[in-house]
Amino acid sequence: MFLLGSWIYLLVVCMLFDVSDCALASRGTYRESLDLKPLPRNSLLASFNFEIYSDSAAENGQVYGTDGAEFLAHYGLFPRSVGQIVTSTQTHELHLRFTQGRWDSEEWGLLPHNGKYTGGTGVEVWAWIAAEEDNEAENSWYELVNALSGLFCASLNFVDSSRTTPNPISFRPDSNVGSSSIFTNPTARKSNVSSTLHLYHGSLPRETVCTENLTPFLKLLPCKGRAGVSSLLDGHRIFDSKWQSMALDFVPICDPDNGCRLHMTQKVDVVLDVLRSLQRKHTPVPKPPPLEELQCDTSKSYHSDSICFPLPSPHVLDWKLSDVFGRKIKNRCLLDQRSEYDISSYSVCTHITPEWYLTREGGTVVSSTSSKACFSLHENDEFDIGFSTSNSTSVSKNERPPVYIQRSMTGRGQQNGGVQTIIHNPSMTDTVSLVYFESLPWYMKPYMHTLAAVLSSTASTPIAATKEEVVKEVLYRPFLERVRGTYLELKLEIPPESRLTLSYDFDKTLLYLAEYPPDANRGFDVPPGILTVLTKEYNGTTSYAYTLRTSSLLLSLPTPDFSMPYNVIILTSTVMALAFGTIYNILVRRFVYEEDIVREHTPLMQKLKRRIARFVLWKTAAKGNKPPESGKLKEDTVAKDKSLDKRN
Repeated sequence: MFLLGSWIYLLVVCMLFDVSDCALASRGTYRESLDLKPLPRNSLLASFNFEIYSDSAAENGQVYGTDGAEFLAHYGLFPRSVGQIVTSTQTHELHLRFTQGRWDSEEWGLLPHNGKYTGGTGVEVWAWIAAEEDNEAENSWYELVNALSGLFCASLNFVDSSRTTPNPISFRPDSNVGSSSIFTNPTARKSNVSSTLHLYHGSLPRETVCTENLTPFLKLLPCKGRAGVSSLLDGHRIFDSKWQSMALDFVPICDPDNGCRLHMTQKVDVVLDVLRSLQRKHTPVPKPPPLEELQCDTSKSYHSDSICFPLPSPHVLDWKLSDVFGRKIKNRCLLDQRSEYDISSYSVCTHITPEWYLTREGGTVVSSTSSKACFSLHENDEFDIGFSTSNSTSVSKNERPPVYIQRSMTGRGQQNGGVQTIIHNPSMTDTVSLVYFESLPWYMKPYMHTLAAVLSSTASTPIAATKEEVVKEVLYRPFLERVRGTYLELKLEIPPESRLTLSYDFDKTLLYLAEYPPDANRGFDVPPGILTVLTKEYNGTTSYAYTLRTSSLLLSLPTPDFSMPYNVIILTSTVMALAFGTIYNILVRRFVYEEDIVREHTPLMQKLKRRIARFVLWKTAAKGNKPPESGKLKEDTVAKDKSLDKRN
């Protein structure tokens, strides 16, 4: 109904105004797809892929970067909000990541898309910006992260100079433009000055990814998450997963003959626990399995009656896609311009073993084999897939990653510490070349003379290698206190069946009181390290084959007793209140006699009766009687007044 209403509204606007404007509404190309793959331990990997292409500029007689033409004045499927941000900041390429959880490489194998669309824990962003000078590029970078902060409801505005790393070699542009930019301004073209590309990288490992980030992410899609595979993206299900990652990439695609097109890729990869999702119907609050149902690995050294490492147990599973995501796929997004029966352009695809059986509701079968089945969606029918198996441990074989990495803190105390990174090459024949990148906050002061590289062999034959043979190149930029962090990048070569241990020492810094977060005793998050595996092509060039991140670290800094300022404030406020109250009473309070207070508060009728009584007494005395004494008269009057007060 929503899409039908949108098309009717568009048709009415086209009839009332100019028909030529309606062609702009359909400019561009949109594609979407969903890949489903069961994983060990009853998990499910769901990869959502969305791609948007704008039309070529040559179709309107404009070629970017040659004749000074403006950027696209009209937007079709390509979101205007992203286009205006990258135009105003002269952003040539943009890569944005939102990630939560930990990818288990030993259980799940390679990262989706070889880690190209996966970031570190929290929020990570890097971009190539076209500018003539470094200061101009840096200002555009801060403008870019502030604009993205408002667009995606994230804290990217906190990416300042202390969280920014310029020009790391671990990143390469995906576009084919080269060192020039499609956003070269007309003034630079007329003066024959070419803009150069400046790379900036920033991360916020403390940032929590939630529904506030998913909602604007979906609004960039043409169907806004109301139709197509994006209708499955429910925040309650996505963020109740073991691991999830959202990616947005903006890359221009240029052709000398047809000009440039804008390409935006959005991906959502999520690993869901199928059993926990199915338990939602019966027990909304997750509960651990009973002890008698656990199958423990007795080969572990720490196994005991109270410690159990669970083994993957076979389960008889029968579930549907709607059971895991809480809803069915709502018909096809009408803006997806691929053919319904195009084998290479499926909408939903599953990767299973022969022990799995599939049932579908709606849609059309595009291709089907014992290990892969692909379906396309219809325009008006809902789509759902059923999975059933008698052995849930039978899943598609996961490819082994080229390297494994783990990173941890060493040392103890509040003054200094250390970082240890272990990189393992499991291959038996191939030497792995890689680049390892770390960006440390300024309050970590590493000592580079303590950098050590120890190579050990996992095979029976030991390896004799020096640090210079393993560490081929070191790029290092020291920190500036409260200005910038430490930048460290190493080019490494690890022999087959070997393990490389990198370690260094650092000092901890005592911060100012205002620099501590509200939960300072929890610790400070250190951005994850980035490992990029290099491969050599047939023509001698080097390409980036695989990228993975370490987990973020939690650093404990010297923390003052925050209760002391509170105690000082309370004590000072108490003393000031006592002193002020005493002085105020002395200056303002007025001392009077009690008789005056009684006289001032005597009612009018009582005063009138008193005067009449006095008048009668004195009249009696004037006739010859002895007048009463003044004291006795006063006592009688006061006694009468008190009696009257009691009656009143």
